[in-house]
Amino acid sequence: MQAVTASPQLPPAEDGVVRIDFHVHTNGSPEGIHGLAEVVAEAKRVGLDGIAVTDHNHLLSRRMAAKLSRELGFLIIGGVEGGDLVRRKRHSDDHRHWIGLNLDELPDLEEIEEITENVRDNGGLTIAPHPNARNGFRDYDRLRFDAVESVNGTRREQAIVGKGIATVGGTDTHAKYMLGHTWTDVYDSDGSVENILENVRKRNCVARGSPIPVWVIARFYFAVAERYLLHEPCELIQSWGRQLRKFC
Repeated sequence: MQAVTASPQLPPAEDGVVRIDFHVHTNGSPEGIHGLAEVVAEAKRVGLDGIAVTDHNHLLSRRMAAKLSRELGFLIIGGVEGGDLVRRKRHSDDHRHWIGLNLDELPDLEEIEEITENVRDNGGLTIAPHPNARNGFRDYDRLRFDAVESVNGTRREQAIVGKGIATVGGTDTHAKYMLGHTWTDVYDSDGSVENILENVRKRNCVARGSPIPVWVIARFYFAVAERYLLHEPCELIQSWGRQLRKFC
């Protein structure tokens, strides 16, 4: 009998469909629990074909992602989730989050319009994550994102439409057992990173899945609290402070 703490097992995909989770965090993010190898092993087990690693303000470059894909035998798309984790200015957008994929370097820019243009000019792809959240961009179509995250595994938001751009799904996982609940079906793909991203640009993809169960998210928060209480109690206080300031 499968343990109740296990991630779901996805049913077989149709021919020509690759299943990608476009929003995955590892321990390269402040609250990430598991390392990349552990995350990849779980992604394989649940039936995903690839993941986009989008750690907060820490880029996994295109070149490094290709190297790790070969080493781990699994498709890894390099990326980053940019934007301040702390809301520094009440009327500023610098805290709002954006995802950039398949980049060689992190854009050294502040204005989101400049960032999306820079990523596109360098062959990357931009996603507007959790657009209805306080740290999301609701006007994602005007800001020229390539795609919007219409299903985010950690949030139960109102229906999100593409407004003329692609819609994708991602778990926003910070622990391996959060995988498998939300993903994107990309059609007519040969499995290469470039082909997958091009199909997303063409809106040849569909967001799938549903929000992660509350008890799974609770398990993650307990794990974070336990880790910080045992090893980094001061960092726990600072982390909770960062979360609270998002709502101030």
